[in-house]
Formats: sequence, C-alpha cells, structure tokens
Amino acid sequence: MNFLKAAAGTLLAGIIGAGMVVSVSADHVISAGGETFEVVDIDPSQDAGYLKYKHARLEEALDRRSPAGRIRSDYTQLCSFGSYLTHDTRFNGMDRDFCLDVSQWQGEIDWKEVKKSGISNVIIRLGVRGYGSAGTLMMDDKYYENIEGAKAAGFNVGVYFYTQAISAAEAKQEADFCAAALKGYDLELPVYFDIESVDWDAGRLDNSGLDKKGKTALCRAFCDQIETYGYQSGVYANKNWLENYIDGPALGNDYKTWIAAYMSSIDYAGIYDMWQYSSKAEIDGISGYVDISVMYDVDYTPPTVIEAEMEGSVMTWNAADYADGYTVYGNDGGDNYVVADCDGTSFDVAGQNASCYCVAAYNYFGGKRYYGSTCEPVNGFGGRVGQLYISRSGIDKITVSWDAVDEAAGYEIRTSRDGGDYGSAGRTEDTSFTVEGEELQNVTVKVRPYDESGVCGGYSDEIMLIGNAPSDTPVIFQTGARLVWNSIADADGYIVTYENAEGLTMEYTVSDAFMDIKEDIMGSYYVQAYTKLDGRWFRSETSNVIDFEGVSHPPRGEILLDSDDNGLVWNRLTDALGYVVYQADPDGGAKEIARVTECSYTADDLAGAVYFVKGYNTKGKKEYFTEASNSVTIDLNEVTEAKLESFADGAAFISWNSIEDCDEYMVYLDTGSGYELYTTVRGTMAVIGGLDDAAFASVRVKGYIGSKEYVRYSAFSNQLYIIGDDENRPQQEVFSFDDLMRN
Repeated sequence: MNFLKAAAGTLLAGIIGAGMVVSVSADHVISAGGETFEVVDIDPSQDAGYLKYKHARLEEALDRRSPAGRIRSDYTQLCSFGSYLTHDTRFNGMDRDFCLDVSQWQGEIDWKEVKKSGISNVIIRLGVRGYGSAGTLMMDDKYYENIEGAKAAGFNVGVYFYTQAISAAEAKQEADFCAAALKGYDLELPVYFDIESVDWDAGRLDNSGLDKKGKTALCRAFCDQIETYGYQSGVYANKNWLENYIDGPALGNDYKTWIAAYMSSIDYAGIYDMWQYSSKAEIDGISGYVDISVMYDVDYTPPTVIEAEMEGSVMTWNAADYADGYTVYGNDGGDNYVVADCDGTSFDVAGQNASCYCVAAYNYFGGKRYYGSTCEPVNGFGGRVGQLYISRSGIDKITVSWDAVDEAAGYEIRTSRDGGDYGSAGRTEDTSFTVEGEELQNVTVKVRPYDESGVCGGYSDEIMLIGNAPSDTPVIFQTGARLVWNSIADADGYIVTYENAEGLTMEYTVSDAFMDIKEDIMGSYYVQAYTKLDGRWFRSETSNVIDFEGVSHPPRGEILLDSDDNGLVWNRLTDALGYVVYQADPDGGAKEIARVTECSYTADDLAGAVYFVKGYNTKGKKEYFTEASNSVTIDLNEVTEAKLESFADGAAFISWNSIEDCDEYMVYLDTGSGYELYTTVRGTMAVIGGLDDAAFASVRVKGYIGSKEYVRYSAFSNQLYIIGDDENRPQQEVFSFDDLMRN
C-alpha cells in the first residue's frame, strides 16, 4: 500500500504538471446591474474546484494503477452513459439526455470529439468566489474558450457559478457578475447557483454561521437576480445540502434543481430535473474524468386543457391548475400573434381585428414561461370547414370542394406556395373553388367560412394540390416473365418503356398494374403513370429500372429466410413464379405446407417449428426449384419495448429489454422509405446517427440465436418513433411492410 501511495503521488504530480494547460484571459472590465467588475483569473489556492480536481486526479491515478482499479476498469464506461442507474419512477415516460459540466480543470477540450460521443449538453463553470476571507470574485480561466468552443460545436449550453456568498447582497453581486460575463451569449440551459461545502478544507460560507433559512435566502437572491436578466435560474447542490442545509423542496418549487448524488439510485422528495450521478465519466475529447449528469425532460406546463368560448366580444375560459397567467393570441390565417397577457380568465376583444382567438396558460418557473397547449380557436362565428376534396378540372386547374357549413354566407380560400405565407385566392358562396396556375403540386389550400356580418370561422385542415401528372411514381419489380408495379390512384393508365443494348426503344400503354413480357427478349424496362387532360398526356416520374436478363430455370439467387411480426419473410427472386414453404420433420424430413406468390407466409401459430423456403418456376409442364433457404424457427420471447433514451443533434440513443440467451439484436431503421437493417449489436443499447436532416425516423428491434442447423428469431419490438409518428410518415410507393424488409 505504501508503494501504491508513492506511485500515485508521483503520478499525480506528473499529471498536474503536464496536464494543466490553462489559458489566461486578458485583463478587462465587465459590468452589469450598475456594477463594474475587474476580471480576475483563478487563484488555485482560493478555488475549491482545484481541491476537487486534485482529489479526482489522485483517484484516477489509483484507479488506473492499482489492482483494484484494474478490476474496475469498466466502471468509467458505465458512468459515461449511466447504464447502471435506477431512475425514480416519477420520470417514467420522460425523455432523458446526458449533460457534462466542465471547468478549467478539464484542460483543453476537443468539443467536436465530445459531440461525436453523443453528448449534446454542457454546463460550463463561469467563475467562483474565493473561499478565503476576502471572497474575491474570479472568472474561470477557460470560461470564454469553453463557451465559444461548445457553442461552435452546437452544444446546448448553461453555466454555473460556485458561490461563497455569506449575504443576499453578495449572492446578487454574483448574479450580476454572471450576467456581465454572459453578455453576447444566448443560453439554452439555466444559470446554476452552485452551493456546497469546501471539500478537504473549510470556506467562508462554512464558517459564516448562516442557518438553513439564511443559506436558502442566498439561493433565492441569486436566482431572482439572474432572472431579471432574462436567464433561466437553477440551484446545484448535493442531496445532503438540499435536505439539511438549504430548503431544497421549497427551492424546487420555484427554480430548476440539479442534484448531485454519486449512487445508482436516489430517494429525494423534492423536485429536480437533473441528476449528477458520477464524477468518473470518460468522454472522447476530454482528458481524464469528468462529471456527468442525466437530464429529465420534466413537464412544467399547466396540465389543464383550456376551453374557451365567445359571448359577444368577451372571450372567457376555464382556470388552469398551477397557472401563473394566460396569453391571448389572435390569428388572421397565418401564425398566432400575441394580443394580451391576462391574470384572469376573460378578455374583451372589442377593438381587435383578428379573425379568431385562442388562449394558453403558462407557469413561470426558473426564469422562463412554460406554456400549456393552446385552446381551439374561437370567434363570433363558430363554423368550420371540414375535409377538403380535390379533383383535376383541366390543365393547370384543380377544383377544391367541401361540405356546406351551417349559417355560412360564403367561404374564403387561401393558398400557400412552397410553404410560404398564405394569401387570399378568392371568395365564393359555393362549396367549390377552382385554383389555376402552373406547378400546383407545390400549392397548399385551406378554406374558412364567414357569416353575413363578415366574421370568419375556423380554417379547414390544409390540403396539398396535385399537378397535371399523376401524384405518385410507380415502383416496379419482376416476377418471372411478368412486370408488376403498384397502382397509382389518380392515373388514367401506365406507359411501359423497353430499351435494349442496340438502342431500340419501344413503349406499351396498359391499363393494369402489370405486363407480361417474353422470356427471351433481354433489355431494360421502366414504367410511368399518366393522365390525359384536354387531349394532352402528362407523365409521372419514371419508376426504377428493371434489367430483364431472361428467366433462369431454376430461378437465380439464394433465398434468405427471416421473420417479422406476422410470420416468415424472405427476399424476392426476380425470375421466381412463386415459393414453397416447408416445415421440417423431427426425423430430418420435410413437408410442403404452402405455395405463395408473395415473399411472406402467415399462419395462426408458427412458433416452435422449423421452416425453410424454396423458390420455383416452370418450363412446359416441369417445375424447377432453387436450393433450400436457411432454416428458421420463431420461439424467442418478444422484445416487448424499445425506448428512446435521448435524441440530440442527429443522434439517438435507444435501448430495449434483453432476451435470455440471445446472441445478438438486429436494429432496423426506417427514415421514410422502408425498414433496413441498420446495425447488429450484442448489448441492449444502440446509437442511431446521421438523422440531422431526417423528417421521419423509426426503429424496430429483434433478437436472434444462430446455430449451424437454423436461426431462432424473436418477434419485432414495438415501432419506436424517433422523429415524427405514423400520421406524418412519408407516403412511399411500397407494397407492404414485408417488401420494405426485403428491399
């Protein structure tokens, strides 16, 4: 043990001597709140954070050099993303994310590397008050460098200030100091008041004699003052302080609370939304250990659903629980705009010019308003147009129609092109209106009624118009000597184009969504849907191209058997006419149980038995079969729930419950064009990246056990939506979920 102490001491001296590269800020003056501060760099002898740093580096040295430390070598990796944590049940169903907090004692930070690790949130130390009797205000030597680097890398940023205030006046002064240093920076996360004892020493706050009430008053003085500058406020303290030295539960009712407790679970009665669970995370881009927290997406919004009504010119609504106030909005067909803030539950709209009004309740917490949902719009005329219908009425002409609204004198039609602002396209007393112009497929329409006095009702849902050509593009595939594609609802027919290597091109017009071709004529085929308007033909975009190479007997290719929620699925063979599904017998034989033309098979109970598939086609009266696929059985337990742990900056952390004895898990990703295998992992967590520009993303997971004889699969997990939901999933030209899994 003496050897270990000596080795650790030598190593620590080397680490501190070689690793401490800190920038020294240029002398300058900052000001806020009528007070001017001369920037003073950190004096390590007065910085309690330096004491923590030294102790942390000593622990790190011992962890890496001692036998016990080597046994715990994976502990810092567990710390990095908290896989060992048990979360309070109050956070069930809430989104979670991770957050680092850093100071100059982390040295040079490669923010781009940190971002690649999946971390998107950081709390940066802005400064400290020295813990000696002088209580000097000092700025963290890396503050400006860290905030600039984190901002440039796209992090959500907050800051903290380590207090040694012993009066409310000093706490307010610390808030003014923070506001002065924050000029020119927007924060996504709060400004935290870090209140704690000085570890391995005693500070001026420890010796102040302030009781629990007095220390609580320091927190309120800082948070209230920083909120006057427009920042969110918060209190950072460990569990012991929150329970025994300050009134943590009371502060949690008014300010964000960041609790420190280095354990796998915590039992704390007060409100909190961030838990610093470790000081031993290892993150790429940062040398040595770093503090890490889990952030909970706590909902501070008033939960009550607001319902409003209009009587004359007075709008009234029900009171919302926990609401500090209400905002009334007006709308003239575009975005809502603020009309008034109210303390009560009524507002007289006389003199206002909006066509409709709505209201939302808010709760003021931690320096920020948290709004509940906005109520349905109301006005003097309560009518609203229902579903819109569209039909082509000529070249560059689309007729929009709707059902009549009771007591409506007429209707206003508004249009928007390429997502721009809506403008009036006209009014009509009928229940239809024809929109004319080029590229109407880029135009959206909505309609609202108005009464005899000209007061407008509510808008319909918007609808996208269609152009002259069919709105969708066919997707084509080959089945033996037949080309098949999906039917396009608004098409009058289809044009199949054939091209060969000699440059011959031929077109065939068909009305069905398939066409038979000759087995021995090689070439490429593609399909377009068409509409016929006023004697002119308008074509859709071209489908994918099928390179027809004739029909092989037996069919070309290998069948790879898989499973989905409904049963067995496999890949398509281009020149197969169909597929035979076999069930293996225990004695080594097999029996045919089905013949299908699609690439899937479903029965009431497929679990437990072993299956394989062969493709086949015919020539004359003879059948030709492929080799058998791999064998599959479906008998693992279902992966019952995939969960989104966090999502930020195009990267999603997902997890799922484990299956006993499962070898690996297959993660499938759909970004709008069908599920594809994204990755295979051995654990129960995966990172899905590259979603920065995705408008939709969902994930499904299943497990498998492989052997030489056959593969055992579980059923798929739930469909986990990362971006969007089933309502806004892009409409693709696909045939079924099975096709998406195969292609």
